[in-house]
Amino acid sequence: MANLDLELTLKNKIIMTRKMRSIRNGVLAILIMLSIQAFAQESSETENEFNTWMELKLKKKINRKFSFYVAPQLRLTEVSTLDKYLLETGVKYKLNKNMSIGALYRFTGDQKSDHTDYYHRYGLDFKAYDKFGRFEPEVRLRYSNITDFNDDSSEKYMRYKGLVVYDIPKCKFTPFISAEAFQQPSTDGFKKIRYGVGGEFKLPNGNYIGMSYRIDYYLDKFKNSHILGLNYKIKL
Repeated sequence: MANLDLELTLKNKIIMTRKMRSIRNGVLAILIMLSIQAFAQESSETENEFNTWMELKLKKKINRKFSFYVAPQLRLTEVSTLDKYLLETGVKYKLNKNMSIGALYRFTGDQKSDHTDYYHRYGLDFKAYDKFGRFEPEVRLRYSNITDFNDDSSEKYMRYKGLVVYDIPKCKFTPFISAEAFQQPSTDGFKKIRYGVGGEFKLPNGNYIGMSYRIDYYLDKFKNSHILGLNYKIKL
């Protein structure tokens, strides 16, 4: 019986090791691939724009499997001009300790010079994540019509994201780096790649305040979008 238990334990360890290697390799592959794609598009004629995104996120855990959130957001251009206002809500279901699925809905008001356009959008997510020492990599696959493109708001997109969080010992600040690619299922190649770096600071009341810097590389035109992100997260 002892030998059987030992054999089962070894098999479980091998399976978990392979799973963790797959997640790690997936994150690294996404980051490397997107880096090559993005920097190949740089040009002296590249247009750069600057935006600020501010978000308040309220998150509630229903039970061990289900959680949901509500997140209003303001998006500004050139620091002070309102570009869009959004209200997003979503649910997440944990398949196991390393995988989850989710769905989201977003209402958007897009400010134009003389009117406001309104959009109703959705998304479906699959996530895989794990922990290697202090590093916590995550891979996310999203299918949605949420594009974040000003000129192409109705198209469906696949979005591939890799993210790595680092847990600093005895520190309330948690930094991260990320990369995400946007692709239309009907076309080859990517339309945009988004890089991000930032972090969250845990407050004494258990909430979080965060800041990030993201840059969007458009691969079908010489344009970059620089995004300063500010967010406040409340766990209900």
